[in-house]
Amino acid sequence: MRWIIKIIFFPISFLLSILTTFLTFLLGIGTALLYLLMMFCIFGAIAAFLQKEATIGIEALVLGFLLSPYGIPMVGAAVIACLQGINEEIKSI
Repeated sequence: MRWIIKIIFFPISFLLSILTTFLTFLLGIGTALLYLLMMFCIFGAIAAFLQKEATIGIEALVLGFLLSPYGIPMVGAAVIACLQGINEEIKSI
């Protein structure tokens, strides 16, 4: 009976493995691009503060934080970790 369950869950586990690998690849590329955008936001915030535009500078800093590795990419990493956890649970059956 146990081998029937393994046959049923193998394709799901295989697809989850492929999906997490692909998403990890996309996360790496996306993080690099967002890092560049974050640098532009930080430089823009510095320029706004030098021009005495505090509200624009604060908005640019908040946007820079969201684009940093601690913002949006961390959400993607959490999703990938969740999918990997589900995959590991399926493999342990």
